[in-house]
Amino acid sequence: MLSQSDINNCNRLSKTIAVFLCLWFTVGCGLTRVGDSSPYTISFLDEYILDDKKQIDGYKIGGLSGIDYDGNNFVLISDHSKNPIIYKTSILIDSDSIHSIKFNNTIKLNCDSLRSLDTESIRFHPYKNQFIVSGEGNINRQQDPVILHVNNSGRCIKSYKVPTFFEANAINGPRHNAVFEGLSLDYEKTGFWVINELPLKRDGKSPKLYNTNSPLRLTHYNMNNLEPDYQLAYDLDRLVKVPFLPFGLNGATEVLQIDEDYLLVLERGFSAGHKSKGNRIKIFLVNISNQENLLDKSSFKTYKSQNLEKELVFDSKSIRKQLQYNFVDNIEGMTFGPDLDNGNKSLILVSDNNFNAFGNQINQFLLLKLSKK
Repeated sequence: MLSQSDINNCNRLSKTIAVFLCLWFTVGCGLTRVGDSSPYTISFLDEYILDDKKQIDGYKIGGLSGIDYDGNNFVLISDHSKNPIIYKTSILIDSDSIHSIKFNNTIKLNCDSLRSLDTESIRFHPYKNQFIVSGEGNINRQQDPVILHVNNSGRCIKSYKVPTFFEANAINGPRHNAVFEGLSLDYEKTGFWVINELPLKRDGKSPKLYNTNSPLRLTHYNMNNLEPDYQLAYDLDRLVKVPFLPFGLNGATEVLQIDEDYLLVLERGFSAGHKSKGNRIKIFLVNISNQENLLDKSSFKTYKSQNLEKELVFDSKSIRKQLQYNFVDNIEGMTFGPDLDNGNKSLILVSDNNFNAFGNQINQFLLLKLSKK
């Protein structure tokens, strides 16, 4: 007869084996699956790779972390720490393909009092020929993340108020290089959403190979008063690929509202040791209707927040063999493009090549189709 100690040991062994199997099979436990209940679908159309030796106005083109389209023009933003640049760009889409990409001119950001911006996302201001820009700051150097109103000459003319728990010196505050990555106008174009890349330390763990509660703060701003007025909790998926070197992450790099009730969240995962094939991106459809406002909650650990419902609508693993180099790179930007010939919306994604500081990366553009069922 087995003793209680033997039974306990067997139970522990069973749990260990189950965890091991979940880690070994990267499509295993706890991942959000592609579903058939989504009112939207996303499909791949085309890829365009920009020569990473290209320059404009004396600046090397790279570090492309954000992209937006106002119906006529495209803008991209670079996250170069010393020279944050906005690129005014033309992207020609013809017959469901990217025909050409032309960089026309540059705008250098001029924010006198800010030493480190680490600009990550950009959106056209809806009523002016100006921009809203998010930046991660530099948490290790006690430089706060920012959300800025920038005019057409690149001068920072307004700064939106950042909740204190996002400040660099906050107790159990933001993780370094993991703050305001994604930015989207809301559906009414009277405000915008911003999302942090990884959870605040007070809110949860960074994603691991095993399941964690890793909630982000999806924060809404009203453009008129420069302050946040609403906040929701969005839970990240776990890592999907075992790192061969001791570094792996999965975080939100962009957000895009598509109608009154839904927005898209782009998650970018990276596992070190796989060379160029360490990245994987997923796009989730997220229901934001009828949710509790969590803006006054100081910690999602002590207050058990209700995470938003999400459904996987695109996984880069499904298109890998259709890409020129059979891998998706460090995708960080996402925008609507012009309507396609059949009337569907286009989505354009762009990668941050880190100026090749971490290996052979590319300026990669992906053209996707967003269809409503």
